[in-house]
Amino acid sequence: MPMLLQATLKWSTTLLLACLLAACGGGGGSDGGTPSQPLTGAQLFSQADPAGNQFSCSTCHATSENAQGLDAQKLHRPAHSLLNATRRNAFYNGTFSEVIDAVNNCRVDWMDASPYVSDSNDWLALEEYLAGLSDSSDATEIAFNQVAAVSDFSTADISAGHALFNQTCATCHGQDAGGTGLARTLVGSGLSAQQVANKVRNSGPSNSNYFTNLSGGNMPFWSEQRLSDQELVDIASYVESINGPQSFSCNASDHPKVGQVAMLSTLSHNVSGRVEIIDNCTIEVTEFNYDGGGPDVLFYGAPSSDYNQGGFAIGDIINGPMYNNDTLRLSLANAQQLDQLAGISVWCRDFSVSFGDGLFN
Repeated sequence: MPMLLQATLKWSTTLLLACLLAACGGGGGSDGGTPSQPLTGAQLFSQADPAGNQFSCSTCHATSENAQGLDAQKLHRPAHSLLNATRRNAFYNGTFSEVIDAVNNCRVDWMDASPYVSDSNDWLALEEYLAGLSDSSDATEIAFNQVAAVSDFSTADISAGHALFNQTCATCHGQDAGGTGLARTLVGSGLSAQQVANKVRNSGPSNSNYFTNLSGGNMPFWSEQRLSDQELVDIASYVESINGPQSFSCNASDHPKVGQVAMLSTLSHNVSGRVEIIDNCTIEVTEFNYDGGGPDVLFYGAPSSDYNQGGFAIGDIINGPMYNNDTLRLSLANAQQLDQLAGISVWCRDFSVSFGDGLFN
């Protein structure tokens, strides 16, 4: 679900399901149509780029919405409507002043496509199409803020969540979570409400040049403007309800995250290594390097790459001795901690600094 993010007021805790005001579509730096039959702006808006993934602008953006935020198909998409988009004077919370820069950021982050060239036929056609999505009214500022995932689901209304899912998530996951060509079915997926909430608020490319603290994947996170916390509670609880009761214990290897791997980046103190989830409560660190420096250093897990938000200690203090291609085994307090484990860090707790970290694939 890609998107073109508009200018706005703030960006709190930065960060999907996403989404952004981003025009996308067929054709990248080179034109997508043949010389005799170039693609129209409408086609570029609605068709995926052949060199990218399956997302198009229309996957995440409506051309107009009613007062309830629904488009002509009665769907609420993750990104703001593109009505009057080209009449705005800034995009991505003031980061870009030109619409092509916002579009290209979307293409790279969410569509796995190359940027447009400003004088290419494809870009000029899409720009003309976007300019035509105007009712000549003033283009108001649009906020699009990433927030932390909810963790309290006690107020959930599963029936309301079912209806909301079919309005908001069905574009990619299908009615009743049955799946489409864009995304898999969520029926029987084994996802807990917490896992769904984490994904909805933190999903997106971890190597984004603009966004931070994203947990990986092409699905854009949903902002608080496009999906409230209560709506997320309802939707996440509905998804959990169609999976049956989930119960994981430490003497098993049936959690969906078992087998996932994270590679530790080297930020300081020569930290590096490979981290794998071995079973429901065991994490193995191999080829581990660390010079032992710094006070109060230990492994830390978190639901995103922001270890100050929901981070938790895994195992004991490790600073002091030096590690050279060593193997360590870490134990989680319980199997439910895997629901919160999207990333792992060699973390200096005294100064809230990561010496090296990585996201699980």
